[in-house]
Amino acid sequence: MAKKSLAKNSIFNMAYKGFTALFPLITTSYISHVILPAGVGRVAYANTIASYFVLVACLGLPSYGVKVIAQNNASGEERSRTFLELFSINFTATVLCTAAYYLFVNTFPYFADKRRLLDIMGLMLILNIFNIDWFYQGMEEYVYISVRSFIVKVASFAAMLIFVRDEEDYLIYALILCVATAGNNLWNAWNLRNYISLRIPGGLRLNPGRHMRPVLILLASTIATEIYTMLDTVMLEYYFGDVPVGYYSNAAKVVRMVYTLVIALVAVFYPRISLCYKQKDYGTANDLLNRGTKILLLLALPCTLGLLLTADDVVPLLFGAEFAPAVSTLRLLCILILIFSLAYFLGHIVLTATGLERMILRATIAGAAVNVCANFALIPMLRQDGAAIASVLSELAVTVILLWHARKFYKLKLGRHYMITVSAALALMALSVFLLRLLPFRSPKRVLVFIAAAAVVYFGGLLAFGNEVARELWQKLRGIFERVGGER
Repeated sequence: MAKKSLAKNSIFNMAYKGFTALFPLITTSYISHVILPAGVGRVAYANTIASYFVLVACLGLPSYGVKVIAQNNASGEERSRTFLELFSINFTATVLCTAAYYLFVNTFPYFADKRRLLDIMGLMLILNIFNIDWFYQGMEEYVYISVRSFIVKVASFAAMLIFVRDEEDYLIYALILCVATAGNNLWNAWNLRNYISLRIPGGLRLNPGRHMRPVLILLASTIATEIYTMLDTVMLEYYFGDVPVGYYSNAAKVVRMVYTLVIALVAVFYPRISLCYKQKDYGTANDLLNRGTKILLLLALPCTLGLLLTADDVVPLLFGAEFAPAVSTLRLLCILILIFSLAYFLGHIVLTATGLERMILRATIAGAAVNVCANFALIPMLRQDGAAIASVLSELAVTVILLWHARKFYKLKLGRHYMITVSAALALMALSVFLLRLLPFRSPKRVLVFIAAAAVVYFGGLLAFGNEVARELWQKLRGIFERVGGER
C-alpha cells in the first residue's frame, strides 16, 4: 500500500482527537449549567465504574493493535488474519466483562440508588465489541476517522440540547453519551468490508494466542494506570460526595482535551515508527522521533503555560461560577499536558514499537504506588486539589521511568536555535496575556480574546524568530489548503 502523507494525517488526526476531547468539554459546559455539580458528579462517578470494566475488555488492543496492523498492512490476507485474531480476543473479553459488570452493579447494595444510571452506562461496555479504532489507526485512515467522529458527535450534542433541559435529566445525558459511542463503533464495523476479507487461505490459520502475551502485558499496564487515575474520583466521592468529583472531573476534562490536541499531530507517527523498527530502519525511526518531539514541545509548552495563566477565566466560562473551586485544581493539573505528552511519544510509542511492553508495566506499577500513597495522604486534607497533586506526582514518576528505559532507542537533537526561539516566543506569549489582563474588560468571554491573542503572538513569534519546525508546519499547512482549494 502507498504511504499516506504524515502532514495530512497529522492535521486530520488533530481534528479528530481535538474534537473527541472537545466534545465532552463542550457538552459538559452546557450540561454543567443544567444538571449542576451534583449531576455532573453522578454521571462522572458512574462513568468511572463502567470504565474499569471497559479497560479490561479492551485489553491492550488500543495500543498493540495499531502496531501489528501497521506492520502487516502490506498484505491483504495477513491484514485480515491479524484483524480477525485481535477481534476475536476483543469479542470474548467484552462479553465476559459485560456479564461481570451487570452482575456487579446489580448485586451490591451500595449501588442501589445509582442502579439505573449504572445500567445505562453499561451500554458503553456492550458496544466495545465494535471498538476497532486501532485498526483504522494502523491503516493510517485518519481522514475517515475524523469525518466519522465529527458527524456522530455533532448529532449527539444536538440531542443533548434538545433532550437535556433540567437537573433531573442526567439519565438522558448518560444515555446520549453511550449512543455517541455506539455511532462511532457501529460505523467502524460497517466500513470494515472495504478492508477485511472473512475468507482466509488455508495456509494462514487464525492463531489469537500469538498476541496474548503482549496484549496481557499492556492490559496489566492499562489496569495499573486506570486504577490509580480513577482512584482519585472514587476517593473523593467516598470522603466528600459528588460535588468535589464534579470540580475535579471538569478540571481533568480541560487538561485531557488540551493534551489530546497536543499529541494528535504526533500520534500519526506511531504506525510509521512501528514499521521502521520491524524493518530495523533505526535511522528513519530516530528522525521521526526527533521531528515528532520538536512538534510536540512546540504545542505542549504554550498550552501548559497558557492554561496556567488563564485558569481563573477558563473555569467560569466553561462551567459557571459554581465551579470556582476547580480553578486551583486546573492550575495544578495543567503540568500534566507536558508530562503526558513526553511519556506517550518518547515512552509508550517507543517501548511498544520495540516489543518492550513489560517496561511500561513496571513504570505504571511504580506510578500506581506513588498515586495511592499520595491520594490517601492528600485528599482528606485538600480534597480535589489533593487529588490533582497526587496525579502530577504519580505521572511524573511514570514518565521518568519510561524515558529511562526508552532512551537507548533514540538520540534527541533538538538544537540550540530551536530551544531559544521557543523560549522567546513563550516569553512574548506570557507578556501578551499579562498585558491583556490589565485591560478593564471583565466579560467571562474575555478568555477567548486571551487565547486567540496568545496563539497569534506565540506562533507569530516562532515564525519571526525563524523556528524551523514552525516554518515547516506553516508551509505544509498552506500547501494542503491550497491543494484542497484547487480541487474545488
